[in-house]
Amino acid sequence: MKIAIPLTDTNGFSTHYGGSAKFAVYDVDAPRRIVLRRSIVTPSEAEPCAWPPLLQAEGVNVVLAGGMGRGAQQNMLNNGVQVVLGVAPAEPEALVAAYLAGEIHGGANACEGEGSHAHDHGHHHDGGACQCSH
Repeated sequence: MKIAIPLTDTNGFSTHYGGSAKFAVYDVDAPRRIVLRRSIVTPSEAEPCAWPPLLQAEGVNVVLAGGMGRGAQQNMLNNGVQVVLGVAPAEPEALVAAYLAGEIHGGANACEGEGSHAHDHGHHHDGGACQCSH
């Protein structure tokens, strides 16, 4: 199983998928709850809607994110990647460990709702909620 965590430029957890610079991809042994390998995947395209096929090609099964637009979520599902939203900020390794321990179930999508973003990172927004039109 492979778990992807969106990262900032400084390798911290990026709470918003569309604002991430890269991904940490953890190859895990889920039954034993251990990380076998960690790699960094940096998308060649700045458009977040192009990232699901990249993650699928890396063999990613699950993405843990604080928030993600509806279009990006659908693109992930279309590429066979499960999305867990509403993940609270923490160190990426701690997030993977918590997920493997069954302690992360998701919650409110940080990318939903009026005025949920005070930033714009070049993709589509609608009423404060980020959207992916692709």
